[in-house]
Amino acid sequence: MTKKQFDVAVVGGGMVGAATALGLARQGKRVAVVEGFTPKTFDANQELDIRISAISRASVELLKKLEVWDAIESMRVHPYSVLETWEWEGFNTRFDAADLKLENMGYMVENRVIQLGLWQSLESHPNVTFFCPDRIDTFTHISGGIELLLQSGEHLECELLVGADGVNSQVRQMSGIGITAWDYRQHCMLINVETDSQSKIQLGSGLHLMVHVHSCQWVRIKPV
Repeated sequence: MTKKQFDVAVVGGGMVGAATALGLARQGKRVAVVEGFTPKTFDANQELDIRISAISRASVELLKKLEVWDAIESMRVHPYSVLETWEWEGFNTRFDAADLKLENMGYMVENRVIQLGLWQSLESHPNVTFFCPDRIDTFTHISGGIELLLQSGEHLECELLVGADGVNSQVRQMSGIGITAWDYRQHCMLINVETDSQSKIQLGSGLHLMVHVHSCQWVRIKPV
């Protein structure tokens, strides 16, 4: 079977992998993106996804440089101007855009919306080739690069392999890269809450609860 040649192969097409692939493609690199799932298309009538990110202004600037922010913003985003987090009563950290003379601190965005905005540019970019749905089977080091065998039977060769395939990364495991991990003794509960301007929210004991109310993001961390 003919081996397809690339400068870079990115395994994982989520937010990080897609942004990495697009940045490299815009620099003229031939990029292969290997991803197991195609993201669900966006519809404004869909329920909010509970997997969201509070992205900073720096992240927004990066997405603007990649020329995908307009597409993301046209789907569904919400700015936040205050970020407050605390673990113990009386020991809180608060950031306010007004104190910094900024319009906002960043935006709350569903992870899938960020991914979709990036994919729109990737799918139309001449330097990008998608292998989706597909997964890496094995890879070996060869002279001048890396050879990959995908589960579909496709053979790829690249100079650089990027593992952006999540916390249980196959690329990391196959590369023999170890990790150090420990139990935080905490749980996370993600809830979409619809409020009005008079809402008061009591954060429950024993929960790691993040609530986005209008323009303020609150994070409270408590041991379980």
